Amino acid sequence: MRKEITLSDIAGYATERAVWQMLLSLSDDCATRMANGLSPQAIAVVGNEFSLREARSLDADHSKAFAAPETFGHGAGIQPERSGIWTLGALAFYLITGMDVFEGKGGKTQTKDTGIPRISSAHASKELSTLIRRCLSYSPQERPAKEEIKELAQATLTKPVVPRKKLASQSGKSYASSLIKFWPEEMVTMLLVCLLHLCPMTAMAQPNPAFDKSAIPNEMASLVLRCIDLRSSQNVAKVSRAMDRDMNWTMMDELPLDKEGECTTKDAVDMFGLNDMGFSILKRHGGVTNAGGRFRDGRDPRYKYSFIEITVKQGKTVNYNISGREGEQMFAIVPFDRGADFQASIKSGETRTGGNLIDGACYIQLKQGIKKTDSFTLTIRNSSGKNMAFALINYNSRNNE
Repeated sequence: MRKEITLSDIAGYATERAVWQMLLSLSDDCATRMANGLSPQAIAVVGNEFSLREARSLDADHSKAFAAPETFGHGAGIQPERSGIWTLGALAFYLITGMDVFEGKGGKTQTKDTGIPRISSAHASKELSTLIRRCLSYSPQERPAKEEIKELAQATLTKPVVPRKKLASQSGKSYASSLIKFWPEEMVTMLLVCLLHLCPMTAMAQPNPAFDKSAIPNEMASLVLRCIDLRSSQNVAKVSRAMDRDMNWTMMDELPLDKEGECTTKDAVDMFGLNDMGFSILKRHGGVTNAGGRFRDGRDPRYKYSFIEITVKQGKTVNYNISGREGEQMFAIVPFDRGADFQASIKSGETRTGGNLIDGACYIQLKQGIKKTDSFTLTIRNSSGKNMAFALINYNSRNNE
């Protein structure tokens, strides 16, 4: 007999297919038990099935985090099915990200002008992300009907899955050496279709002026040193404490996936564990990332420093289109292996700037002012004889210095 778990046990671990299955299974309950919010602990998960548990299992306080704005006495009056649709969208958001929407306040603080969280394309398909955003609309009339949700879910679930994968883990997983928490393959349906094809970067990059090591901001230097420390597992606790105290950084979680060059869960690769650490710290402090929607990614104007860990297959190149920055920019690329053979450059407009290797890290500085509307491409070529993890750190001046 399979063990019964609840939605809260698999939140942040489930596949996109599991989210569609939940939407299909619970859509008929929107007008009844979901109209005033619903705690994730009230949803049982057995195998591939989602169902509502007995009413006594409801957590009234947590249910408010999944209640529509009109249930708090503002906005339009309660329309049971439409209010339930908002709750269903909040539950889907929670199942994907492991975080409560609107920082756990539900629709209490939502207004018609409140920005609805976006789910990164690295975590959900555009179709699912759009549907969830519609479900979370402030106006009940703008939310989809349950019939539309069921139709979309059924159409998705009838598509074959190759290879066939489990709906979710019933025992929990350790992600310290895995990419699946942040870039699971089954949840990625929007790929980069226009990659910049490059010749070897050493041939294309413009000669760099002498790089002034003293120009490296102190915070960036600290982040680089912490990454270097993470090459040894003995330093994890020390680095985690330092990162937890710091909080001047955020995750660069808005970067698109480069599936051509990045490693998958099938590729053996040693990693810093930087993403696990960063996401856990942000969540512990009540923060959200791009996966959870609203603010915290490298474009967030409250933060000058952001980082992310990526992995590149041996002999492959990755390209990341970066936007939303302002002012002077500096990037540090730290390989997991100190002696890794790699090249990095940034193309901004017609100018390509190559990296400078200093103390085991590669630095690239863009001195020209970058506007929020500008975009540039960061390119990394892994010439090592093995798959390699890289920590990417961005200093974004925001024109405040």
